[in-house]
Amino acid sequence: MSDGKVLFENALLFDGTGSEPFVGSFGVDGAAVGVVEEGPSLGEREEWRGAERVDLKGYTVIPGLIDCHVHLTSPWNSGDHEPYWKLVTSPSLKALTTAANANRCLRAGFTTVRNCGGTSWNLPEDVAARQAIGAGLCIGPRIWASAGGISMTGGHGDRAYPAYMIAHPELGCGVVAADGPDGCLKAVRERIKYGADFIKIYTTGGVSTPGDGPCAENFTLQELRAIVSEAHLHGKRVATHAQGLAGIRNAVEAGVDTVEHGSFLDEETASIMAEKGIALVTTLRVFTAILERGAGYPNPEALAKAMLVAEKQQQALKIARAGGVTIAFGTDSSQSIPNGKNAVELTSLVKLGFSPREALLMATRDAARALGLDDGLGTLVPGKSADFLVVRGNPLEDITLLEDEKNIRAVVLGGKAKIMRDEAGEEHQSQAFSVRALSRALMG
Repeated sequence: MSDGKVLFENALLFDGTGSEPFVGSFGVDGAAVGVVEEGPSLGEREEWRGAERVDLKGYTVIPGLIDCHVHLTSPWNSGDHEPYWKLVTSPSLKALTTAANANRCLRAGFTTVRNCGGTSWNLPEDVAARQAIGAGLCIGPRIWASAGGISMTGGHGDRAYPAYMIAHPELGCGVVAADGPDGCLKAVRERIKYGADFIKIYTTGGVSTPGDGPCAENFTLQELRAIVSEAHLHGKRVATHAQGLAGIRNAVEAGVDTVEHGSFLDEETASIMAEKGIALVTTLRVFTAILERGAGYPNPEALAKAMLVAEKQQQALKIARAGGVTIAFGTDSSQSIPNGKNAVELTSLVKLGFSPREALLMATRDAARALGLDDGLGTLVPGKSADFLVVRGNPLEDITLLEDEKNIRAVVLGGKAKIMRDEAGEEHQSQAFSVRALSRALMG
């Protein structure tokens, strides 16, 4: 696309603000949205005369999707045991894998992703991928990087490797073990030093790691307060993996910004989260995906835990909605849900009882709010980044359309068309397609 003004006209617009969809047109001026109006055309407005025009009749336009919980540094083969893969894979190949997984997310319509850990200790592949994409070395989404998670010794994330194996910066460990308020404070500063956009921690055990359970508490309240206060001092938000209720409550009391999973959430805690503005990041589909893998899942112990958590998380989402908690979209994509298949979570939310409109708001407006990025992302309104998808069909009527990449005819990030698919289904990538090429592809 050119750096000048472009008019996209006559589309069904879902702008992400909460308003009903409408037939309308919008203008992109450089990297930002310039105007959005109802009606089939904007060509008569004086300031938009002479702008290049793209007719989107028959298409739906939605804001670029946001996934608040991905794991980009995961092996491409679902049969690999991830901890072993990270031990035997070179740092350069892990960095390339991270960039490739990020590209898959963009191709699926996710223009912003938050990487929630899983990178190598002191060798944060998500930061490297963010930098490479920003420099134009490869094509990918906007990455919000953690530079690795922070766990207490023996906590979730510190159990992926044998207990006798001494951690080393190049082993590929995904977390920094930290204990005591001072140790936790130092770990936060290290993550920021390595380029973290936010801080990822673990306040309970989990499903995938051996030897712990989803209700096991991780970190003391004093440790959590040290983490949160130091992160906030540097303008960084804190996301916590939290399954069991006690670990959720401790994190909420300490003032984290998002609770990931939140499977055992209760009404009282949901009320506190709503009052404090703490968002719940849904990861509904991943646990049923683990169950579907069955004996093929590398950690058999996880299957029983996933069965318990899958049911509890469905209840937690309903409690959060009833309690007025902001629910932000996340997938926990890694191996059970491969990066690039993120839209299956939208379908799972609708199957649970959320409307397609509610699910899309979670993945646009509400996700941007949860990440603190809503000043520039999440809605298609003037002044914000021109991140949007051109979709064949209407996902507000059939959310499963977004699971098939061929229905996403264009992915635009910051006013630049990065992904384009023609009528025959051929996919093309570029740092910025010309408007003429984009129009030709869409019009067949």
